Amino acid sequence: MSQNENSTEKEESIKIILIGNAGTGKTNLINVCCDLKFSEKMESTITASYLEKIIEINNVKYSIKLWDTAGQEAYHSLNKLFIKGSKICILVYDITSRESFEALSMWEESLVGIIEKEAVLAIVGNKNDLYLKENVSENEEEEYAKEKGILHCRTSAKKDKVGFQKFIKKLVEEYLYQKKMNEWVFIEKDNEIFNLSKEILQQHENIKKKNCC
Repeated sequence: MSQNENSTEKEESIKIILIGNAGTGKTNLINVCCDLKFSEKMESTITASYLEKIIEINNVKYSIKLWDTAGQEAYHSLNKLFIKGSKICILVYDITSRESFEALSMWEESLVGIIEKEAVLAIVGNKNDLYLKENVSENEEEEYAKEKGILHCRTSAKKDKVGFQKFIKKLVEEYLYQKKMNEWVFIEKDNEIFNLSKEILQQHENIKKKNCC
């Protein structure tokens, strides 16, 4: 930290990508998260683009880039180019569209071999303002998320901007936690657990190799 404990520092840029069927509201979710207006008439995304937002966690500022992707099948192969490097991947479906929910597995499979080990995966059921027309129950969403061991959220880009913004912050916190855990190795010896950073272990190995022979 700087000299002033209450000051903030800008750290890494965190890439977040939203994927899912066309018409699920990915573009509007990104727009309202970045304090832009919700639009009733939104053209389908045919490539990929992003908006940037600065969020603060524990007195540290993070630049998050929320990437929008095309949902049409014709652009699926192109999406893989934009998925690479994503730290948080959000699978979006429309709660009024059974088809979009059933497609989540396909979208999840598209991430295999592309995203990193510490990347955070989540599900968002959008258009919750249309709950009277829902074709996917909240219990089904919870069961799917529980089975996959991932975070989930029901929201509405139209009516619940703050709720989605809070969920994004929660996902960033989860990513930072996973990243930190991935930097440490837990070693059990004589019924005691020791936490050793991977960097320290690597330095130790290098010293052993240098002193060997």
